[in-house]
Amino acid sequence: MEEIRQLQAVCLGFFDGVHRGHLALIDAARAIARQEGLRVCVHTFDHAPGSKGLVLTTLEERERLLRAAGADEVAVSQFSDEFRRMSGDDFFRLIVLGRLRARHVVCGDDHRFGYMGGWGVKELHTLCDQSGVGLTVVPAVTLPDGTRISSTAIRRAIEAGDWARAEEMLGRPLPPAIKKSLP
Repeated sequence: MEEIRQLQAVCLGFFDGVHRGHLALIDAARAIARQEGLRVCVHTFDHAPGSKGLVLTTLEERERLLRAAGADEVAVSQFSDEFRRMSGDDFFRLIVLGRLRARHVVCGDDHRFGYMGGWGVKELHTLCDQSGVGLTVVPAVTLPDGTRISSTAIRRAIEAGDWARAEEMLGRPLPPAIKKSLP
């Protein structure tokens, strides 16, 4: 990852699928960035931490979609064994403050980070307060029936053959490669 010089509004997550919930995070970061004169950075990983099953987007596709949604910078961390063992405090200090130069952090209400996802929004709030960094926690984006939009929910819809529901959560058509990969 290149050194980042300008202060940023940083979105945290994995962003597989770059679905409507992810777009809400980026929209919130864009609004904050405009107000505070920041760049919008989305932090993601080269592969899913602990995820098994269908991957909704390749890293290349994810980066393209994130930039199209308004990210000025897409910062990719390798999810190595060393990174996997990093504490939440170290992740915040070394990555969020250090490499990403966050002035404001945006995440979903279910965001987890640090070793084995042991840190959440409550701890992130404390870390941001202690560091003078703003925090915006975006509530869940749901379908009209109340279903929470998530990468997991999209995978389940795809695996059930409910492509229309998956596309409704994504906010765009499914890539043909995903449709072809399923029975």
